[in-house]
Amino acid sequence: MPKMKAPASGVTVRMYRQGHGDCFLLAMRDPDGGPFYMLIDCGLWTGSEVAPDRTIDRIIADIGEATGNHLNVVLITHEHMDHVNGFGAEDAQQQPHFDGIDIDETWLAWTEDATDSDANKLRKRFGDTLLALAGAALKLRFAVDSRAKSSYETVRDLLMFETGATDEASLHVALSELQSHAFAADGSKNMSNAVRKLKLAIKYIRDKAANGVRFFSPGDDHQPVGKDGPRIYALGPPRSEELLLSLDPHSGEGFHIDSSALGLMAATEPDPDPLRPKGRIFDKRFGLPRKELEKGDNDASLAQLVRSAYGKDRSVAEVRGFFIDRYGRKALGQPAAQTWRQIDDDWLNSAETLALRLNKEVNNTSLVIAIELPKTGKVLLFTGDAQRGNWISWGTLEWMVDGKKVKARDLLGRTVFYKVGHHGSHNATLSGEVTSDFANLAWLASGKYEDEFVAVIPANRVWAYGKEKPWPHPLKSIEEALLKKARGRVFRSDLDDVARPEDVSLAQWTKFKHKATDLYFEYTVSDK
Repeated sequence: MPKMKAPASGVTVRMYRQGHGDCFLLAMRDPDGGPFYMLIDCGLWTGSEVAPDRTIDRIIADIGEATGNHLNVVLITHEHMDHVNGFGAEDAQQQPHFDGIDIDETWLAWTEDATDSDANKLRKRFGDTLLALAGAALKLRFAVDSRAKSSYETVRDLLMFETGATDEASLHVALSELQSHAFAADGSKNMSNAVRKLKLAIKYIRDKAANGVRFFSPGDDHQPVGKDGPRIYALGPPRSEELLLSLDPHSGEGFHIDSSALGLMAATEPDPDPLRPKGRIFDKRFGLPRKELEKGDNDASLAQLVRSAYGKDRSVAEVRGFFIDRYGRKALGQPAAQTWRQIDDDWLNSAETLALRLNKEVNNTSLVIAIELPKTGKVLLFTGDAQRGNWISWGTLEWMVDGKKVKARDLLGRTVFYKVGHHGSHNATLSGEVTSDFANLAWLASGKYEDEFVAVIPANRVWAYGKEKPWPHPLKSIEEALLKKARGRVFRSDLDDVARPEDVSLAQWTKFKHKATDLYFEYTVSDK
């Protein structure tokens, strides 16, 4: 197969169609007229392949052939299976998938920098939460009633996602080992291979980069192919802890009703059932026993617990009253020996809520970049899986370029290519108006740029909606909004091509030049 050609101007994007996962190969011209290749992510949610022969190995082989086994840049948005597991080997006996491909430079978000104090605080939070969930999952797996089994399945699936485990057996091995190991940013310390699979994949790409690693913070910019080439602007993730922990759309920001917040509460009571897993579901750092809650003299501990559950401060008195009214001994009206039978919902809600929150928090650390073309100012926007706080943070960003101020809002208004976040989920694309004071879909592609707007949704809808607990990926209302805004020009991994809407003329549609194969879509954003 011939190498992928860089366009005479602009950027060509090859959008791989492996399934529920991101993998994008970009080609542009370097100053000498040769090709400059950038790879953004390479992963797949296990089992979500669109077709049996559309494997990650086949995609990586295509990347090698298309680039002559040489990537100028590999950008990893965040540490999730469906973005990074293609970089590592599934088996310790195998060579890493990218063993035969040379890499010049690796780009990561500031959250992956082991010398960054803010990043280290986040890493500690992630490690503590994962440790709590490890204990919860190992105990919940003994559940026999349907509600408990359902809760365990949710926690299990999300933990497989966080650890990179490919099946339940390997997950249990990983979780058992996790309980006695610590975390490291580079994946190199005190963890077994079972636990650190995703970290090792990222470390492999970091170590493989001949020219090292470049970390991006919001407000950074860079021209990788010279002063006359495209400029890269880093929009996220934000430095603000409050915004990093702001995960779901607020009223007026979402495409459908916000999901309800569930409280975090773990209880310990005498356990008379010899067949039931012993002890509390979470480590004592992650729960407050009912009797301590009712004492009312531990505001500091409760405040810390609430912040871990909700990602923000709440009234301690309000939270204490809520749980005492509903879960206190008086409310239960039962002798102490029987109150253990009432903690099931506490346990299950806590485990599910914490697992979902962990997944979202990692999404929100996504490196978000805007690629600005030098002549036309057109922008390609890659958001990873950025959620609410990441989006909200973009609106105030500014850069000084050649003595002129560039605002993030201007970049978004010139966006003609949008990589839709998190497979089109409800919390990774904000809704709003052009006049809204926060970044949202309406800000993209305004004025003369609206006629060229194109989007890509890396999702396998049949697989996602067909899960035992369906995932609305993509959310119908978001996909419909994208189709309307892009006038039908929306790529989706599981669809063989892009269909022309009835209200778009054939003459208009023929201007939409793209290529579709069983393995990828290809589209060029020209700079003219």
